[in-house]
Amino acid sequence: MREIVKTVSVHVDEKLQDFRLTKLDAFSGASLLRMLSKIPEPSNVISTKTEGRVEKSPSEQFPFTLLFSALSDTDLRSLMSTCLQHCEVLLPAGWMPVMTRGEWTYPELEHDTAVCLKLTIEEVLWTLEGFFGGGISASLPEIPGS
Repeated sequence: MREIVKTVSVHVDEKLQDFRLTKLDAFSGASLLRMLSKIPEPSNVISTKTEGRVEKSPSEQFPFTLLFSALSDTDLRSLMSTCLQHCEVLLPAGWMPVMTRGEWTYPELEHDTAVCLKLTIEEVLWTLEGFFGGGISASLPEIPGS
């Protein structure tokens, strides 16, 4: 059976918090991929050669720094809103959505840029896992301040 839900732990206010991600549906995933395809290839990518073929590390296959610098404010807001609407936070009473219909339902994250970006990147990787092959890991280094 295909897994469409995954739990990740992220530091929020110096406390480890569990979040549940649900993969985007096929139409949203295709829209995401189309948006990401507009990002230019980095010109300074350092690749390694293995047996005559060039291999890129996961961060080179998916240019995270370009993601946020190349997208317009509107596209970045759309991307983050879409991704955060597929995230839930585990509270003592159970799972609660982070966002619903573009509105914060977990206001603790409204002003936490680092955590929201981390969750967005995790959601993008989770949704597109398998599309880029087995090389991409959804475990990213910690974003400073998250």
